[in-house]
Amino acid sequence: MGIYEFNQLPLDGQEKLVWEDGIFLTNRLEQNFGLTLYSLFDFYVEVHLNNETNEIEKIRAFKSIEPLTPYLDEIDLTKFGI
Repeated sequence: MGIYEFNQLPLDGQEKLVWEDGIFLTNRLEQNFGLTLYSLFDFYVEVHLNNETNEIEKIRAFKSIEPLTPYLDEIDLTKFGI
């Protein structure tokens, strides 16, 4: 599956695919959201969990490396032999 097809799925379909096939990379907090980063196929997925309601409000898929910047201090690159 490519990023275009993933983005066409409804939110619950995206959730299911991330939970079943995504590779957890790291997470972080931003205001009242928990953001979790996954690798999925040939792109990244960021899941936005509202900490007050404990519900997923948004799932963002991307291929560029710029959105990874806030996570760089959290990712343990030794797991990848780097």
